[in-house]
Amino acid sequence: MPNPTFVLLIPAVSLCVVAGMAIALLRARHAWARELARRQEAQERALDFHRQTLRAVTGGRLRLCGPEEVPALLHGERLWSLPLLEPSDVSLFRQHLRALAARRGFSDGRLDDLCSCVSEAAANAVRHSQGGVAQVWAADEGFTILVSDCGAGLAPDALLGAGEDRPGAGLGMGFRLMLALADTLALCTGAEGTQLVLTIRNRSAAEEQADAQEQADKEQAGGAARLARAA
Repeated sequence: MPNPTFVLLIPAVSLCVVAGMAIALLRARHAWARELARRQEAQERALDFHRQTLRAVTGGRLRLCGPEEVPALLHGERLWSLPLLEPSDVSLFRQHLRALAARRGFSDGRLDDLCSCVSEAAANAVRHSQGGVAQVWAADEGFTILVSDCGAGLAPDALLGAGEDRPGAGLGMGFRLMLALADTLALCTGAEGTQLVLTIRNRSAAEEQADAQEQADKEQAGGAARLARAA
């Protein structure tokens, strides 16, 4: 006949084992939750760093934002959207937008700026992802263009050279071209894809002349700096 004391100990030992496993599991879950919170906090700090740095190096013209911030950047009346699946779609998008801007009184110089910006943004969506969508909003002063794609996104570190005019810096000449010609750019990028919001407004002849002079001064200063480094 089994020892009654031994029989009574079996459930007690089993209960202790189960309790110990539950406590260990709870501790592991708490540790994992703390690690996730730490990683999220580190990502938020890194994102804030990149945001502040980009604002500084681009004079506030390039904004890094989250997906929840994009809708607030789309001002005016939504006109139309166009899929971007192949190079011919880029040309079609540029032609439609140029004709629309011309009817709204854009100057020839600003028309060229607009077409250069949207061509580069749309071409990037076709070239570096599986395609995307271009959408256009119109307000009295100009246009807001949203180009979205489903690519792998851009590494934040690659953005830090966006305002530098030198080979190999940041995202390349095309992005720096958009940065120079558009009034503002907002970039939302991640593993789910990239959204680029460009704001381009029409300008008076005096404003265009002032912009041209500013660009000439920058080029002259850059040339002088390169000569000084070579000396």
